[in-house]
Amino acid sequence: MTTPGFSEAQRAALDALARGEAQQAFNHVRFPLAHDPVIATDRDSWRQAFDLFARISAAIAGEELAAIVRRAVANPDDVQALYNLGYELIEQDLPGIAATALTRANLLFPNQEPILTELAVALESDQRCHEAARVLREVPDLIEESFFCRYLLAYNTLMTGDLDEPRQLLPRLLQADDADQRFMARRIEGMLVRADAVHGVTPLDNMDLRGWHFVITGGLLLHLSPFGFDEGMRGRYAYTQDSPDRCLEGLRRLAALLDDWQIRPARVWRLQDVDSAALALAAGQVLGCPVEPWPDGGSEGEGLVVVYDLATLADETVETLREHRPGQVLWSHASCWTQEPPFAADLITYLHQYNVSPWGERLRVTPEKGEAEKVPPSTAPAEERAAEVVAATLEADALADLPRLVELARAARGLSGEHAAGALRRDGPRRRQRTGSPVLSSRFF
Repeated sequence: MTTPGFSEAQRAALDALARGEAQQAFNHVRFPLAHDPVIATDRDSWRQAFDLFARISAAIAGEELAAIVRRAVANPDDVQALYNLGYELIEQDLPGIAATALTRANLLFPNQEPILTELAVALESDQRCHEAARVLREVPDLIEESFFCRYLLAYNTLMTGDLDEPRQLLPRLLQADDADQRFMARRIEGMLVRADAVHGVTPLDNMDLRGWHFVITGGLLLHLSPFGFDEGMRGRYAYTQDSPDRCLEGLRRLAALLDDWQIRPARVWRLQDVDSAALALAAGQVLGCPVEPWPDGGSEGEGLVVVYDLATLADETVETLREHRPGQVLWSHASCWTQEPPFAADLITYLHQYNVSPWGERLRVTPEKGEAEKVPPSTAPAEERAAEVVAATLEADALADLPRLVELARAARGLSGEHAAGALRRDGPRRRQRTGSPVLSSRFF
């Protein structure tokens, strides 16, 4: 008894499979497989929906995943098969569909810590923290007994914008004897400490992307997208083509915060990739600092490390940036918010789902015909790109919200130690930049 919505998606998916378009078939059923409640609760609906998913999986991912799906189709009441499927789907970065499998397992064999924690992780990864918190609250005995359930409840309630329940759970979390558990508890503590530090300066409501970015990562978000802000984007970009003037805007905002914090970089560190190198050279001119190449093995030296986008760096370069060092500040101009970067930069200009650098292959509309055409990527060296940035012209209101950003940075400056703003930490690993946030935004597959 599948819902009409799934039946329609199923017909479209079967047509796509018949044409050999497995990815298109998956696109049709991805949402209902993750969100149609009937699929998890009704045995026949489960078999029908996941038998189709097995066929799609075989075509896209291969027989290994398809075999795990088929075992759960053949045995829809086998809790272990459902758990194994949910676990594998989380590994395959399909948390919404994993949540459907784990919800069925939880209905068949309720109040089991392994199932509930995996279900909470799947829901959280699918940006459904309200649901994760709800299923955890339904098992108060497990919350009392299990550190991990308590932690997941504290984290997921915090990610819904609720600071009170995590505050109530924190004392028990901090009593943990295990070193890994204490680290997790201090992560919750750090978020609450940072929320207290900026209380009254920023609203921390469901529209406050910048405030919550600081609470969760300790990093500061310099620029908010004005496009679709009230229609679901909340300051993030979906698809965006970057420009030299946005790079310059990021630099101006960066310079204002460093000045307010009385941070005078000894140097600007220049990475090897050409986009990062261009920004580093431009930063050197804007800040009046010497520019030096970042050594292959990294450096303990003070300075501003300039990155265009952490996700585009070579793995060996990323590893040299993973730890905080005294006097080092990491600025990443662009950062994807739908896929985790290696870690959170101290300062980020903007968040995107899809981004094209100012010098990458891009689309433009021809003035003659008004038609879109592709422009090949630039072959200009870093020096020419930097000159474009420095010479760019900002719109009159480009820095209109800078006073509010500075006010937030000023409040953040009062923290020290492991819970401090990233730019002011002297040691320790950089924090994760998760895809979740109390500020939900539209996203595109």
